[in-house]
Amino acid sequence: MDQISTLSVLANYGRRDNEDVIFPFSAGCQNIGIYPFQEAQSEYPRAVLGLNDISARVALKRMLKEDVMTFATPFSFLKEMEKNVAGSFLERGTWEQLMALKNKSWC
Repeated sequence: MDQISTLSVLANYGRRDNEDVIFPFSAGCQNIGIYPFQEAQSEYPRAVLGLNDISARVALKRMLKEDVMTFATPFSFLKEMEKNVAGSFLERGTWEQLMALKNKSWC
Protein backbone atom coordinates (compact mmCIF):
# COMPACT_ATOMS: atom_id res chain seq x y z
CA MET A 1 0.00 0.00 0.00
CA ASP A 2 2.97 2.31 0.53
CA GLN A 3 3.85 2.02 -3.15
CA ILE A 4 0.25 2.72 -4.23
CA SER A 5 0.18 5.77 -1.97
CA THR A 6 3.48 7.01 -3.37
CA LEU A 7 2.44 6.46 -6.99
CA SER A 8 -0.77 8.39 -6.29
CA VAL A 9 1.19 11.32 -4.86
CA LEU A 10 3.60 11.24 -7.82
CA ALA A 11 0.68 11.15 -10.27
CA ASN A 12 -0.63 14.39 -8.77
CA TYR A 13 2.81 15.98 -8.35
CA GLY A 14 3.19 18.88 -10.74
CA ARG A 15 -0.36 18.64 -12.05
CA ARG A 16 -3.00 21.36 -12.07
CA ASP A 17 -5.26 19.60 -9.56
CA ASN A 18 -5.30 16.56 -7.31
CA GLU A 19 -7.68 14.34 -9.24
CA ASP A 20 -5.20 12.47 -11.41
CA VAL A 21 -5.89 9.00 -10.06
CA ILE A 22 -9.32 7.44 -10.51
CA PHE A 23 -10.72 4.38 -8.76
CA PRO A 24 -13.69 3.22 -10.85
CA PHE A 25 -15.53 0.04 -10.05
CA SER A 26 -15.21 -2.43 -12.88
CA ALA A 27 -13.90 -5.88 -13.66
CA GLY A 28 -10.22 -6.34 -12.88
CA CYS A 29 -9.20 -6.42 -16.53
CA GLN A 30 -11.02 -3.17 -17.24
CA ASN A 31 -9.00 -1.32 -14.60
CA ILE A 32 -5.70 -2.42 -16.10
CA GLY A 33 -6.70 -2.24 -19.76
CA ILE A 34 -9.81 -0.43 -20.88
CA TYR A 35 -9.75 2.54 -18.49
CA PRO A 36 -6.04 3.31 -19.02
CA PHE A 37 -6.57 3.02 -22.79
CA GLN A 38 -9.43 5.53 -22.58
CA GLU A 39 -7.31 7.82 -20.42
CA ALA A 40 -4.54 7.71 -23.04
CA GLN A 41 -6.93 9.51 -25.41
CA SER A 42 -7.38 12.40 -22.94
CA GLU A 43 -5.45 15.66 -22.97
CA TYR A 44 -4.67 15.11 -19.27
CA PRO A 45 -4.62 11.34 -18.78
CA ARG A 46 -5.11 9.94 -15.31
CA ALA A 47 -3.85 6.84 -13.58
CA VAL A 48 -6.28 4.07 -12.69
CA LEU A 49 -6.26 2.36 -9.32
CA GLY A 50 -7.82 -1.05 -9.49
CA LEU A 51 -8.38 -4.56 -8.30
CA ASN A 52 -11.47 -3.49 -6.39
CA ASP A 53 -13.53 -6.19 -8.10
CA ILE A 54 -14.09 -8.73 -5.34
CA SER A 55 -14.53 -11.56 -7.86
CA ALA A 56 -11.08 -10.84 -9.27
CA ARG A 57 -9.65 -10.62 -5.75
CA VAL A 58 -11.09 -14.05 -4.89
CA ALA A 59 -9.62 -15.52 -8.07
CA LEU A 60 -6.20 -13.96 -7.45
CA LYS A 61 -6.06 -14.47 -3.68
CA ARG A 62 -3.91 -17.61 -4.00
CA MET A 63 -1.25 -15.66 -5.90
CA LEU A 64 -1.41 -12.22 -4.32
CA LYS A 65 -1.07 -10.87 -0.84
CA GLU A 66 -4.10 -9.28 0.77
CA ASP A 67 -2.81 -5.73 0.40
CA VAL A 68 -2.36 -5.73 -3.39
CA MET A 69 -3.99 -3.25 -5.74
CA THR A 70 -3.22 -2.32 -9.34
CA PHE A 71 -2.01 1.04 -10.61
CA ALA A 72 -2.21 1.48 -14.37
CA THR A 73 -1.37 4.57 -16.36
CA PRO A 74 -0.99 5.50 -20.01
CA PHE A 75 2.65 5.50 -21.11
CA SER A 76 2.61 9.25 -21.76
CA PHE A 77 1.55 9.88 -18.18
CA LEU A 78 4.15 7.43 -16.86
CA LYS A 79 6.85 9.41 -18.69
CA GLU A 80 5.48 12.61 -17.13
CA MET A 81 5.59 11.01 -13.68
CA GLU A 82 9.16 9.84 -14.30
CA LYS A 83 10.26 13.38 -15.19
CA ASN A 84 8.86 14.60 -11.86
CA VAL A 85 10.99 12.23 -9.75
CA ALA A 86 14.08 14.46 -9.77
CA GLY A 87 13.76 16.93 -6.90
CA SER A 88 10.51 15.41 -5.66
CA PHE A 89 9.52 13.91 -2.33
CA LEU A 90 11.10 10.63 -3.48
CA GLU A 91 14.51 12.19 -2.98
CA ARG A 92 13.74 13.39 0.51
CA GLY A 93 13.76 11.74 3.90
CA THR A 94 10.08 10.80 4.19
CA TRP A 95 10.25 8.10 1.50
CA GLU A 96 13.41 6.67 3.03
CA GLN A 97 11.80 6.64 6.48
CA LEU A 98 8.75 4.86 5.11
CA MET A 99 10.86 2.21 3.43
CA ALA A 100 12.96 1.78 6.59
CA LEU A 101 9.80 1.21 8.64
CA LYS A 102 8.57 -1.31 6.10
CA ASN A 103 11.87 -3.20 6.20
CA LYS A 104 11.76 -3.32 10.01
CA SER A 105 8.24 -4.73 10.01
CA TRP A 106 9.41 -7.76 8.00
CA CYS A 107 12.18 -8.65 10.46
